[in-house]
Amino acid sequence: MRPPSLATRPPPTASRLERLESRLRRERLARAELELIAERTTRALYDKQRELVLLEAVVASSNESTTVKAALQGAVDAVCAHTGWPVGHAYLHDPASGNLLPSAIWHLTDPEQFEAFRTATEKRVFARGAGLPGRVLASEKATWVADVTSDPNFPRKNLGVRGAFAFPIIADTRVTAVLEYFTPAAVAPDAALLKVMAQVGRQLGRVVERIRSQEQIAHQAMHDALTGLPNRLLFRDRLELALARNERHGTFAAVLFLDLDRFKIINDTRGHSVGDQLLKQVSLRLSATLRASDTLARFGGDEFMVVCEDLAHADEAVRVADRFQQALLSPFVIGRDEYLVTASIGVTIAGDADRDADSLLRDADIAMYRAKERGAGNWELFDEALRSRVLEHLAIERALPSAIENGELRLHYQPIVWLPGGAIRSAEALVRWEHPERGLISPAEFVPIAEESDLILQIGEWTLREACAQACRWRARFGDHAPLPLSVNLSARQLAQAELPQIVEQVLTETRLSAGDLALEITETAMIENSNVAATSLRELKALGVTIMLDDFGTGYSSLSHLQMFPIDVLKIDRSFVTHLEAGGSDCAIVRAIAAMASALELEVVAEGVETAGQAAQVQALGCGSAQGYYFARPAPPEQIEPLIDAS
Repeated sequence: MRPPSLATRPPPTASRLERLESRLRRERLARAELELIAERTTRALYDKQRELVLLEAVVASSNESTTVKAALQGAVDAVCAHTGWPVGHAYLHDPASGNLLPSAIWHLTDPEQFEAFRTATEKRVFARGAGLPGRVLASEKATWVADVTSDPNFPRKNLGVRGAFAFPIIADTRVTAVLEYFTPAAVAPDAALLKVMAQVGRQLGRVVERIRSQEQIAHQAMHDALTGLPNRLLFRDRLELALARNERHGTFAAVLFLDLDRFKIINDTRGHSVGDQLLKQVSLRLSATLRASDTLARFGGDEFMVVCEDLAHADEAVRVADRFQQALLSPFVIGRDEYLVTASIGVTIAGDADRDADSLLRDADIAMYRAKERGAGNWELFDEALRSRVLEHLAIERALPSAIENGELRLHYQPIVWLPGGAIRSAEALVRWEHPERGLISPAEFVPIAEESDLILQIGEWTLREACAQACRWRARFGDHAPLPLSVNLSARQLAQAELPQIVEQVLTETRLSAGDLALEITETAMIENSNVAATSLRELKALGVTIMLDDFGTGYSSLSHLQMFPIDVLKIDRSFVTHLEAGGSDCAIVRAIAAMASALELEVVAEGVETAGQAAQVQALGCGSAQGYYFARPAPPEQIEPLIDAS
């Protein structure tokens, strides 16, 4: 049986119509839901694509940056380019105040349109929680403002902007910057965009950390770790640039070489901690005297270098040296102690014939050596005559170590005479250098050079041992008539050694010399500079039975107040008071006063530098019991002194 045609089919019933309508509704809802899902998926894909494109742009820009400023500028530009927002700006966090400070980092699509906004923004500082940047700083989260004109917390109204958002840059767990963006129209919050901005902020934070790490490494490579000053490498670069500018502008440049006087003594006796604090304070005080265009560098140890450029006259360099000397006059306070520090300064000018950095550094060094030879706290301007003198100094410095190793040092002896009878009662050992080519070199030429290094300790111990051996030989030959105690000079560096008493005791044991046959001469300057160590050492030496002699008495700065503090046995009056005795005057009164004071303190007195019979008579009449000088005998090898001993 065939089915009925449509024309003959019965009309649908009401229930059937309802079922059809319900089915159609379900299908329409399903299609709408599918369309919504598709729209959402498309939107998500778009947002993801926008996120990736923006992140890639920021990464590409920031990774090429070598400074934090360049990285932030690249990020501001990239965000504006990909969002279409016309205004972007960076605020930088100031750790000292805790506020956000405006920067020169801007993106303005139309600078004229937003000039009023930029002008107002560049004058504002935002505290934590204040305004849009301050809210981001406080929350550390990206923040959106749909319309700043209706926001009571936005202080920059009616300046041509309405929509705004901002996000933080977090580096090393702290907000280091806040980036803010604006558009002229009000814009509803875009959660997806804020999410992208948060990721941009995290990426920039990592970039900032990397750049700062690189900057720190570069800074450490170019700066002194202790003082923060430029080091040799950076100074050399600054000097080269200064010389180039000097040549273009036709001005003068100068190099100054500073070496602190007696710093090593302070460092050795007070410890490296005090020495480091002193170097820091010196660097700060010197820096305060310089112009912004000058460069102060630490070359190592207690050496500093300065380059001064754009000087109108060469004399200005000398005035800089004078300012340095004045800056160092006031004591440096470290803990409860005060330290007086001076500097020897060498100055050289970059003239037409000498613009090479190496030659300038060399000549400044040469001038500094000459300044140091003249005494503490002096400066010296380089010239060719100075070059010859200091090159000789350097030649001695280089040859001196081999003199010790090759046995070129000799001891000469000068008698000390008992004035009432004229007999030789003792002698002083004086070191000489018998150079294989130059012959006998005076101690005035090489001892000051040795004192600048540890060589003086080697020379001092060699002198002590050799003198003690000679004293033993004289005791064996002359018995009670031997010129003993034999005196040996101690340098300031030796006196600063805490182990000095042990060294002396060991030498006495090795040479089998009685301690009573040895005298040690110290200067009052060395004694005062090392007062704590010196007092202890001298008491221990005195306990051994060694005689203590105070040399060059009257020339120091604290003679009388320390005579009872230290175990002194003999005062040696400096030759400067003896030279003019025959002419009368104040020197006679000084020698008489010293002799009377010594008698009251039960100290012996030796007058140094007696060169005439008249001076010998004068010092005896003024109360000196003994004398020493060319009038009696010049320093000579022991074989030349022994006949004089026999004769006396």
